[in-house]
Amino acid sequence: MAVLAASLALFACGGGGGSSSGDDGGEGGDGGGDAPSGPALSGTITIESRTRVDSDTADDSRTGTAIENDPVALAQWLPETGTVGGYLSATAGIYPDDSLNGPVFSYNQDTIDSFRIRLNDGDRVVLQVFAASSVDPEVAMIISPPSGGDICGNDCFGPPPFSHQVSLPDGDTVEHVVRIGAAGGGPFRYVLTVSAEGARSTSVAFPEPALVEDQAIVVMDTATSAAQGAGPLRSAAAGGPDYRPLAPGVWAVSRPQTAALRSQSVDRREDTVAWIRSLQQQPGVRLAEPNYRYHGLAVNPGNDNLYRLQWHYPLISLPVAWQSAPNGGRGVGVAVMDTGLFSSQPASYGNWHPDLSANVIGFSGEILDFVSGELDIDSEDNQQRDVNPADPGDGRSQASNFHGTHVAGIVAGVDNQQGIIGVAPESTLYPVRVLGRDGSGSTADLVAALNWAATRSDVDVINLSLGGSAPSDALRQAIDRAHNAGKLVVAAAGNEGTDQLTYPAAFERVVGVGAVDGAKVRASYSNIGGSVDLVAPGGDATRDANLDGDADLIISAWGDDSQGRFEPMYAGLQGTSMAAPHVSGVYALMKGAAQDQGLDVTPDDFFAMLASGELTDPLGNRTEYGAGLINAVKAVDAALAGATPVVLAAEPSSLQFSEARATQTLNLTVYPAGQPVTVQLVASVPGWLSLSPQPVVGQAPPETLQVSVDLDQLNQDTSYATELAFSYDAAGQQRELAVPITVRRVDPEDQRDAGRHYVLLVDPDDEVETQQAVVVVSNGQYRFEFADAAPGEYLLVAGTDIDNNGRICENGEACAEYPVIGLPEPVALGEAPVSGVVMNTGFRRPTLSEMGLPRYGFKGYRVPRPQHTATRHYQGGRP
Repeated sequence: MAVLAASLALFACGGGGGSSSGDDGGEGGDGGGDAPSGPALSGTITIESRTRVDSDTADDSRTGTAIENDPVALAQWLPETGTVGGYLSATAGIYPDDSLNGPVFSYNQDTIDSFRIRLNDGDRVVLQVFAASSVDPEVAMIISPPSGGDICGNDCFGPPPFSHQVSLPDGDTVEHVVRIGAAGGGPFRYVLTVSAEGARSTSVAFPEPALVEDQAIVVMDTATSAAQGAGPLRSAAAGGPDYRPLAPGVWAVSRPQTAALRSQSVDRREDTVAWIRSLQQQPGVRLAEPNYRYHGLAVNPGNDNLYRLQWHYPLISLPVAWQSAPNGGRGVGVAVMDTGLFSSQPASYGNWHPDLSANVIGFSGEILDFVSGELDIDSEDNQQRDVNPADPGDGRSQASNFHGTHVAGIVAGVDNQQGIIGVAPESTLYPVRVLGRDGSGSTADLVAALNWAATRSDVDVINLSLGGSAPSDALRQAIDRAHNAGKLVVAAAGNEGTDQLTYPAAFERVVGVGAVDGAKVRASYSNIGGSVDLVAPGGDATRDANLDGDADLIISAWGDDSQGRFEPMYAGLQGTSMAAPHVSGVYALMKGAAQDQGLDVTPDDFFAMLASGELTDPLGNRTEYGAGLINAVKAVDAALAGATPVVLAAEPSSLQFSEARATQTLNLTVYPAGQPVTVQLVASVPGWLSLSPQPVVGQAPPETLQVSVDLDQLNQDTSYATELAFSYDAAGQQRELAVPITVRRVDPEDQRDAGRHYVLLVDPDDEVETQQAVVVVSNGQYRFEFADAAPGEYLLVAGTDIDNNGRICENGEACAEYPVIGLPEPVALGEAPVSGVVMNTGFRRPTLSEMGLPRYGFKGYRVPRPQHTATRHYQGGRP
């Protein structure tokens, strides 16, 4: 039975009277004062489905409740597709005290945790790590099948996060052992997640995307914008120094320096978010969001031999494709929005890299350098936008600045027999500078560049080898505008090696590109999941997969300004930044070849061909590889056929259901848009599966379907699989669409455990704890009471302290906030008791789109403890 707060810790901030349970090892007290007729506040904390906690955390060792799981023989069982939070440390020690007179917290040694889990084909195992001290941990992960060995391999090489996709004979479910080890360094928390193939991305950390401080993107509603322009904002912005229109009704707003906080103790990012919240309340404002930063997605730059073989072109059958498209993309405009272009004289337009110069658009006097403000490192324009997109360099030998030159060389390197050659060597290159200092740029600058490109009839494809974790709505609108104007937008899928969504790649009207090595295997850094529509060569410095004696790097144009002069160079890089321009170049070949035959290829055509399998070679599961590896020969042949297929595509491409998710939305999109599609047949589905609305034979398919599972009809400990199958007529062609569906119902509620929880009442003004209760799980949930809380407003929060550092709700800890994690709101207590409060806890965190605005600098909530229990120090991981 859960231990209730009335018999637990009710500590005042100054160390006053309270009570403590045996669970926490403290000494009892009466708490002082008369008890009310009932508890002032009580409620329940439920646990997210398939959540478990490491059985020998530092908190368990402190309280003497640890259950060893180090050896394989004592491995802890986890549910299929579950999440477990844990703690490890190579050494024992004491955390530095971050309060003036507070308690000292310690950590114990625990070097290995072992888990048993049944894995299915296509399951993804992801380990994310959070340091509990200033010393970075050294982490290892091993996944062992029954036959022994380590199947994790390269996916668990290097620093975490680790992400491994399981490959088994189709339909098999095999027990594996997953071992996590602390090889050195400091203590750390971790979250191990196992998810089914095609599952949506899992977030276990509060998002903190980079932003430009004291700046916002504001979208006015249509009526206000038409009548008053930005009038309602002028008072809010107080006539800020940088108040610029980006598009009709869209403004970049800067906060005056006099209005911005400058306190050293205040996180400037959070202060900016607070200001943006005030803008959201202004009349006529439909949207106000941060001016997020995006950055180039290449890693490990380094000079390389000029004549090294470009192995990545034969990998996508490009030499043969050039025979089918001999004009090399002539007449097709490619806008490379990046760090700008190498010039030997960067203060003026021209003098470009010799492998690019012949293809660069001539000087037009138009703005092509959109970088502004503190990110701009031009010497000639005083941080303003200008007509010269030359890369200004930064004087460092290992720099990010010539990233755009490298990307441009992959797309449009000239066939001059001098150095490298691009995928579309006769396409027209529009160098557009949107990334500045340290290879980063802002939403405002990128939106302005996209809006410019949308107006240019001679720009056909936009390459964005950049990204970030923020799903900016203003950026999405700008991309939609460019797409509607006939521009294919291609973006890098990200280099985190996880299923974390990267934007703009994850937007619907963007072709997101992941990376493979010389053996067509996903590069170790390449993201997976919702950001990946297909893959292309991106290289992998850790591998020589094609056995040519060299690391699988992508060779392209580069520059050197480290000696005070600008010299054209070449370099080998890796990254999804290198993969994206392969796809942009192939589209240029497609469009150029079609135009030579009096045909045309549009962005919608490209999406249709991609959905129908006409552009790629399938490589494996869609989670890692999307539609597969771009094949230049197939792509050019599809463009020359002159008959774009009409297809019906589903997003997501598969559905997974569980106790926590019994209903999902399936989006059905017709490519090309506006083409006639009618349902011919809907295959029968099991009785436990329902669709709303039900597709009707002879009519167009609905744009969205609500797909629901009746869990009451399914056995508790069983997995189910079926598919939703359509036959449809698409412009006279009979086609089929099948969406795999899996249901895993293997987690009874009473088996869930998120670890010992510290429940706090927190002053909402200064976030200082006023009362605490400690509860343990009982039948898969926690029950808490505060017997004598004084009337007032409090934040109600709860969470684990598995690393015993005196803080809950840090990343890597289970956390609950009332009413919703990430969006805490005060609870008002009066004279009458408040009961029936319900919260949900788990190790996952809301995405940025769920939270609306980021949460910066959040370090959790302090947990007070009796001095004698907090300073216990155990060696060897056991009491």
